[in-house]
Amino acid sequence: MNRLVLISGAASLLMSLPAVAQEQKWTHYGFRPLGMGNAFVSVADDFNALFYNPAGLARLKEWDAEFLNPGLEISAKTKASIEEVQKVASAQGDSTSSVLDLIESQAGTNHHLGLYWTPHLIFKHFGFGIGTELAGNIVFHRYPSVDLDIGPRIVAPIAFAFNTLEDRLSLGFSLKARLRGGVNHEFSIQDIGALNSSDANSTGPQLKDFIEGGFGYGADFGLLFTPIKTMAPTLGLSLTDIGGTAYTQIDVQGEAVSAPAPAQPSLNMGLSFKPIQTARNYILAAIEMHSLNQPYSFSKKLNLGVEWGFGEKIIKVQAGLHQGYLTGGLQFDLGLINLRLVTYSEELGAVAGSVEDRRYALQLKLLL
Repeated sequence: MNRLVLISGAASLLMSLPAVAQEQKWTHYGFRPLGMGNAFVSVADDFNALFYNPAGLARLKEWDAEFLNPGLEISAKTKASIEEVQKVASAQGDSTSSVLDLIESQAGTNHHLGLYWTPHLIFKHFGFGIGTELAGNIVFHRYPSVDLDIGPRIVAPIAFAFNTLEDRLSLGFSLKARLRGGVNHEFSIQDIGALNSSDANSTGPQLKDFIEGGFGYGADFGLLFTPIKTMAPTLGLSLTDIGGTAYTQIDVQGEAVSAPAPAQPSLNMGLSFKPIQTARNYILAAIEMHSLNQPYSFSKKLNLGVEWGFGEKIIKVQAGLHQGYLTGGLQFDLGLINLRLVTYSEELGAVAGSVEDRRYALQLKLLL
C-alpha cells in the first residue's frame, strides 16, 4: 500500500501539466519559426506573421486558413521521468527506496508538457488568429518546495498591413486580446498542505490564493524593408505589446483572483535573405535579436535560422540556433494533412548554456 501511495504521488508530480519565470517567451512561439531558431521577425511569410511581425501580411501570395491544427510538446526530461515512473510501478517487491530515489533525482529538474491550437484566417493585407496554449513547467527543489506555473495563455490578434515604396516597404499593425490564468507560485510544504485542506474556515492559505487570471488588450507594429530583389535581403522590425499589456483582474468561479504581471513590450529586429531561389527550391537564412529592450542577457536574445524548401509547400526543413542551443524542424504538406515537427531548447538560466530544457513538439493540420 505504501509503495502504491508513493508511486501515485511521484507520477502525479512528474506528469502534472506544467513555465518557469526564467522563460523569456515574448510572443506566441510557432512551430516553423522555432525550427528556424525562432528567427522569424524578418521572414514573416505565413500565418505566424500575426504573432511575430504583422507587416508580413502585406506580402502574402495567397490566403490561408487553419482550424484544426492541434500541437503537442514535451520536454526530454519529462519523457525520461515518465518512463522511470513506469519502471518503478512495474517493479516487483518493495520499491519504496526506488520511489524516494526517483523523487530525489528530480530536484532542480524542469518538466514541461504543453498543448497548442492556432486557428487562423489570413489574406493579403489582413488576417486574424488565436494562439492558444495550455502548458507549463514544474520544478522540484530540495528545500523542499515546488515551482509551478500552469494555465491557459491566449493571444488573439487582428492585423492589417500594406505596401509602399514600390512594394519594397511593408508596414503592419495589429490589435490583440490577451488572456492568462492558472497558477504561478513556488509552493512550500505549508502551501502544499493547504491544497489538501478541507476546512473552509481555515485561516491558512487556500487554493484560490494561488490562482491568477486576467484579460487585457495590446497592440503590435511591424516593418519589412527589401531594398533589392537579388537574394531579397529583408530588414525586419517588430514592436510587440507597445507600452506593455496590463491584465484586468477577472473572477474565477465567482472568486476574485489576482491579475498576472503585465506583458512587457518587446523590440525585435533582424535580417533575412534568400541566397538560392529557383522554381522548385529555395534556401532562406535569418539572423535576429529579440527583446532588445528587456533586461536580460544578450546571449539569450540571439536567434539564427535557415530553411530549405522543395516546391511551394511540399517539404520544408529548418535548422537554427535559439538561446544558444540548436533547433531543427521538418514540415510536410500533403494536401489535406500538414505535419510539423520541431525540436528546440529553452534556456532556464540567466545566460545561454546554463540550464537547458530540450523539447520536442508535433503539430498536425487537418483540412476539412
